[in-house]
Amino acid sequence: MFFITILLIQLNIGVFSQSIFDPSTFKQSECSDNNQWTVWFDTYDPSITQGEFEITNNIQQKFPLYMCPSPIAIEGQTLKGENPTQTSDIFRITIKDGFLCLNQQVNGFKDKLCNDYKVRYCCPKAAIGQTLATTSPSIPTANNCGRQSITPSTQRIVGGVEAIPHSWPWIVSLQLRDHFCGGALIDTRHVLTAAHCLTSVSSSQIRIIAGLHERTNLNTGRTQNIGVSRIFTHEQYSTVNQAHDIAILRLSQPVQLNEYVRLICLPGADPQESATVTVAGWGTVNKNSVLATHLRQVSIKVTNAQASTAYSNYFNVQRQIGAGIPNLGGKDSCQGDSGGPLMYNNNGQWYLSGVVSFGTDCALPNYPGVYTRTSAYLSWIQSKINSN
Repeated sequence: MFFITILLIQLNIGVFSQSIFDPSTFKQSECSDNNQWTVWFDTYDPSITQGEFEITNNIQQKFPLYMCPSPIAIEGQTLKGENPTQTSDIFRITIKDGFLCLNQQVNGFKDKLCNDYKVRYCCPKAAIGQTLATTSPSIPTANNCGRQSITPSTQRIVGGVEAIPHSWPWIVSLQLRDHFCGGALIDTRHVLTAAHCLTSVSSSQIRIIAGLHERTNLNTGRTQNIGVSRIFTHEQYSTVNQAHDIAILRLSQPVQLNEYVRLICLPGADPQESATVTVAGWGTVNKNSVLATHLRQVSIKVTNAQASTAYSNYFNVQRQIGAGIPNLGGKDSCQGDSGGPLMYNNNGQWYLSGVVSFGTDCALPNYPGVYTRTSAYLSWIQSKINSN
């Protein structure tokens, strides 16, 4: 009897070691009585997506009959049943976000392909199948703009990386036959973008795609494909020096706000010199490459002093922001990112501090990207939004 008892303890330890949990102290056996484990979910293939994102919100939307609105715990392991801590992958697991493999976002791990993972959730028995009826997010307002349902990566990023899907829900793709510029939703009917994106197109030619992650996959059930009824280009925009490079698109119908489509805040206080800011888009990784397949993001620093030196004849710090990696380069927006947002996090809310405007090639040392300073145009933005 003593031998059998010891053997059972060893078997239990073996089972526990195959998984990782959130809360971290949770055990498989604790999901009992009025609770039960869901089926295992495996929604992403890292060999195809270049990342591994088993996202709670996505699973709730895809498999409402098998999920619950408010899980008690999450369990994650590889498809082979291995504990993620034994794989050398860099990962994050939380009930709110799910299981995220972040190899691409950490220097030294970017070339390591993520293992394929599966997750399951401990749910109240009575709540399984209620996801569709109860998980609709609150509609964003002026007080909760700039907040996501899906937490973006906060890892140290080198040279940019694929964004966690739908973690920048205000970014939209401007498309003709394909993506040509980015933009950001500032209310349900208006997108802020760059004037230089719109010099040779008419409103009837443009579609904006909201809720997009994979650039060419426009019919995921999360995307919204909407026409443009009017273009407002700044009256003083100059094609010579890119001064006043800002524009607004009025949509033909409002976007529907949800966890995949939200609004970014217009700026209050601007980020100061050396502050960390983030830019995201589907632009090229370098000046000679093709457009990115998935939305990518990069963290950079405000470098107004260096921009003033690099572009001394036409950089105006009152109307523009310089951003990059001082003296080093290697991180920047590039072709196809134009019009997208330069974003600044202040106390948990994201603000639209700038609009991607121009630069010298991409990510060159001593030549930061230049962004139209949104705060300098708040009166202009408001006047266009309120116009007929």
